[in-house]
Amino acid sequence: MAGGVAILDTTLREGEQFATSFFRREDRLALAKQLDSFGVDYIEVSSPVVSESAGEDIRQLRALGLKAKIMAHCRCAEVDVVAALECGAQGINLYQGSSPQLREFSHGRSLAQIAENAVGIVRMLRERGVFVRFSGEDAFRTDTVDLAALFDPIVEAGVQRLGLPDTTGAATPMQVFRRLEYFRDRYHMSMEFHGHNDTGCAIANALAAFEGGADVIDTTVLGIGERNGITSLSGLIARLYSVDKELVAGYKLDELTKLDNMVAQLVGVDIPFNAPITGPTAFTHKAGVHTNAVLRQPQTYEVLDPSDFGLQRRIEVASRITGKAAIRHRADQLGLQLDDAALREATRRIKGLAEQRPISTADVDATLAACQTAVAG
Repeated sequence: MAGGVAILDTTLREGEQFATSFFRREDRLALAKQLDSFGVDYIEVSSPVVSESAGEDIRQLRALGLKAKIMAHCRCAEVDVVAALECGAQGINLYQGSSPQLREFSHGRSLAQIAENAVGIVRMLRERGVFVRFSGEDAFRTDTVDLAALFDPIVEAGVQRLGLPDTTGAATPMQVFRRLEYFRDRYHMSMEFHGHNDTGCAIANALAAFEGGADVIDTTVLGIGERNGITSLSGLIARLYSVDKELVAGYKLDELTKLDNMVAQLVGVDIPFNAPITGPTAFTHKAGVHTNAVLRQPQTYEVLDPSDFGLQRRIEVASRITGKAAIRHRADQLGLQLDDAALREATRRIKGLAEQRPISTADVDATLAACQTAVAG
């Protein structure tokens, strides 16, 4: 755990629910090693009952000797839990739908029935000395009173962490904050948040959960998962970093790009242009006012320092909105000596050319070279 918040990465479970995901065993093992190297605290995997190979996956993950704990995501069913333990899972993440929608149309159990079933499994796991978390699936469409009625006996039975998943992405940051704060104050125990991104709030909701009392946040690499996915690992890191760099001090930040590229290749997507930190334009500055200030003091327009992530900022000069400071920066990179008059003329020509057609860095460089030649002449 870094700075009071632990990351449970569920790329190997939730991530497999992404529309284009297909992970071979060697992919799962490679991803787990990379996640462990980055520093995540927990790696969540599917229950062994979901497929013939899932149990062997857990065995081979355990054989890697990772620092991250391998947690099995299990229904409140003894057969799931026993199978996970036999395969070597280091902890059990129990779940059961708690909202009226899931109680009626998914499993058909009442809150009392869910609680009774979960209590028996929690007690069995605690007797065996196994770490156990319980999540009320679709917690934010479950009334607070109902959720408390479900959680109370499960907490009394000895569960060690409670999970509050925003399963449909319906929650707002304020709702997440208030719900986490309420249950933190009620139980004074470890709390976990799992947030879907259907309404674009996954990262904001994850921060709200942390501020409300969650000490474990679920992520996937690139945010892949069911439908629009969940909180992305790089997004959570960016958000926490901007609040307090100490919150992410325990993670190898320069490995995020490798992780995102790995998963993007595996699932056949590009890293989105607006992905925090690893997006292809994340540290690109273009407007003249921006580039002028950034070249003097990067923090004027950057809340994230690219060097902390093993990356570099880029100054885009090939456009009609470029400025003299950016043009001077490019001339310096090329080793060209232009006085103020030549720089003004080069900037005028570059902006004028960009008004007529898309231009490239090569066009900029040619213009700078021509202006230097004119000065020399």
